[in-house]
Amino acid sequence: MKKVVWIVFFIICAGCQATENEEPAVPTKTEEFEVGSYTMRGIPDKVAFIDAPWMEGAVQKFMWHFWGSEDELTGPFKVTGTHINTGETVTVFEAAEIAGPVNGADASLPSNMSLPKSGDWKLQTSMDGEPFGTILVEVKQ
Repeated sequence: MKKVVWIVFFIICAGCQATENEEPAVPTKTEEFEVGSYTMRGIPDKVAFIDAPWMEGAVQKFMWHFWGSEDELTGPFKVTGTHINTGETVTVFEAAEIAGPVNGADASLPSNMSLPKSGDWKLQTSMDGEPFGTILVEVKQ
């Protein structure tokens, strides 16, 4: 009887350990939030763009919004995209500087962006060479 209890205990513990070591599921998209009458995708009170569907290979216009102090919001802005499944990395957008306030944000920047392949992409933003936030998007065919 003791052997059976130990065997059951061992199986339960092994199952718990396997669950703890599994990679968490990667969300397919960063959550949306509202700013005034606009639906944004990004990090509230940090960096976001007015949301629109991403289409594979299509150049689309997106309006970036930034929140922060003048010191934080200076220098070049860059967006690098990494395809979640393939690891392919592309420069999505670059600008020498950002513009003034709009829609309740401290700064803004219009952009034309495109991603070459359908699927889930991680958009890593940087301001003046420093990481500024990561946004996950889904690109449709």
